[in-house]
Amino acid sequence: MQLTYPASTSRAYCDEALWHNFKKGSREAFAGLYHRYFGIMITNSLKLYPDKTLIEDCVHDLFIEIWNNKANLGVPRSVKAYLLCSVQRKIIRQVKRKRTNVPYEIADLHDTEVQSIEKKMIMEQYHAEKKKHIHRAIKVLTRRQQEAVLLKFYANLSYPEIAAKMYISTNAIYNLISKAMSQISCELERKIHDN
Repeated sequence: MQLTYPASTSRAYCDEALWHNFKKGSREAFAGLYHRYFGIMITNSLKLYPDKTLIEDCVHDLFIEIWNNKANLGVPRSVKAYLLCSVQRKIIRQVKRKRTNVPYEIADLHDTEVQSIEKKMIMEQYHAEKKKHIHRAIKVLTRRQQEAVLLKFYANLSYPEIAAKMYISTNAIYNLISKAMSQISCELERKIHDN
């Protein structure tokens, strides 16, 4: 099946809307997913295996497969995570098939080691998504709370050092960070429920 991709696809669609419309047979929605994630999938997969040609083939094959099987696909919790994990599994399978011709260490891995790599990739994607949510959650804090949290968790300063930098008491820093962490937790909880 020859697939055509329009030059521009509306970015107003969220991933979920694109996925639903693609499942209904919308070529425009399918092209939107392709254009949105093709580059990300290539870049991310090159960290796993440094053969760009093989990776591009796997990405194209995956998109052809999901188009052909669209009616049987569910709705993933995260379209991005689904696509990244799916293409990485496909790459691992391809490398295993070519193991006698591939000079990279990954070609000699046993099945259990391959599964371990898959789990690692899924966890890395999960942590990347979580980190993104945390950064968004920090934005809801006051300027002073943001400053205290950044000094504590990113600069690794002690409470007294933060107090000295911010010209307030150590007790005030404890309170400031405690309230900030509570707000971050609430914001993250809200985002989980929204998803």
